[in-house]
Amino acid sequence: MAGRYSEWPKRLTDSSKSRAQNILCYIVSIYMPTKQTKTIFVSFSVHNVYRNLFLFPNGFFDQLKTLLIRRPDLRFVFLLRARDREKYASLIESGPAGQSILEVVDIPSQKSTLQKLFRFFYAYLTYTNTTRILTTMGMRIDEPPGASNRSLSLIRSGIAFTFGKSIYFKKRLIPKLHETIFPERPFRQLFDTYQPDLVFATHIYGEYDTYLLREARFSGVRTVAMPSGWDHIDKYFLPIEADTLLVPSQQVLEHAVKFQSYDRDRIVITGYPHFDFLTSQEAFMPRKEVLSTCGFPPDSRYILYVSGSAYCPDEPDIIEKVANWIDDGSLSPDTHLVIRPYLGSRSKDKEFDQKKFARLTTRSKIYYYDTKSWDTIADSIFFANLMRHASVVMCVYSTVFLEASLYDRPLLAATFDGYHKRPYHRSIRRFADFEHFKDVLSLGAIKQVFDFPALKSALRAYLADDTLDAPAREMFRRETCYMLDGKASSRILDLIVKSVDIQ
Repeated sequence: MAGRYSEWPKRLTDSSKSRAQNILCYIVSIYMPTKQTKTIFVSFSVHNVYRNLFLFPNGFFDQLKTLLIRRPDLRFVFLLRARDREKYASLIESGPAGQSILEVVDIPSQKSTLQKLFRFFYAYLTYTNTTRILTTMGMRIDEPPGASNRSLSLIRSGIAFTFGKSIYFKKRLIPKLHETIFPERPFRQLFDTYQPDLVFATHIYGEYDTYLLREARFSGVRTVAMPSGWDHIDKYFLPIEADTLLVPSQQVLEHAVKFQSYDRDRIVITGYPHFDFLTSQEAFMPRKEVLSTCGFPPDSRYILYVSGSAYCPDEPDIIEKVANWIDDGSLSPDTHLVIRPYLGSRSKDKEFDQKKFARLTTRSKIYYYDTKSWDTIADSIFFANLMRHASVVMCVYSTVFLEASLYDRPLLAATFDGYHKRPYHRSIRRFADFEHFKDVLSLGAIKQVFDFPALKSALRAYLADDTLDAPAREMFRRETCYMLDGKASSRILDLIVKSVDIQ
């Protein structure tokens, strides 16, 4: 049985009970639940889910643990990949024994030729500007087959503008075909054992959650799902629809309707759960402390530049130019620069960034911040405050703009390829067409510049007055962040509990 017998000896270590009592409680909780017990499956397949629901104090998981003490009739079963068991086991085990349970399940990693062709087909039932841009990159291993082949563009768009126009095809036929072409059912045994009342899929974009949602469909179990990031809904078509979709904002709701064919009455806006903490007093660091950590004088200012990874090979031209302006006093004598390189999970992207910025790391007015955020609370707080106290936040159409908007920082995108003239499919310019960025660019919250003189002018203007474009940034927050009231995690948990209670 997936993960069960290999896990319970490590799990059952409550110091207040004997080992035998612990084992008995565990067996009873699974095989002899009371008639009133309600079981909720929760997927935990990517690191974003850790950031969203587990990392921060008083977040979703902390509130859940408190709830479970009051509600002994509830149990949550967290479904992880084998690779993540050691990393997250102690976290899950910190919940009440018998009510916060870890199970390990892996999904098939290999696909047949038919499965690859089918995935290519259903993925492009949606063909957005985001899709079009992503399929010129071919850099992510989890994208549909042929994602790097630009010659297939006509086929992709042809699928979207024929079969993709049929709601019956997308909502009825594709799920049925998925059951036939992907016959594997990795979650079946756990469904048979636990008989869950609800499934909460926390990363709807991933194949792990696709298999989980499909098994719930087989078993007639109600499903609630959410994207784990801002930029997921507008990428590719997702083959299995959840009964209820939780989204962080009105913008993502509109994308779910337009690109994933969800009915509006099945979508609930909750806000971003990790913003609860990022906007709280607990996440505040004094400006002097941030400057001291960077090695900057206490009266200095700094520009924060967040790298776009290997997708943006000409960033060093732009950053070196900014560094030269800082050194020669063209911006202001007290200005410094913080560079945050790409810190994703792909080693070749990180290596690319290390080489890309190597010649800049020794400059006296540059702080090179290469610690990954969202792994620990301390690092997350520091990165949040790097954004909070920056005079300008620069990046190339990154989701960092969304987080920096929380602190009303000037947002600047250098939308050109340094000293090069690159074709559109290799140019930084293409990122402006991402669906989730097209919406916010129209608001004027992100200042775009298209050459070095305009970049210098924009930096000098923001350094002189960081309230420039503040009304547009306020609108950006309203459109994309929902209510920054610190209650997004509560809204998510409340909906999960209500969904299972009404059954």
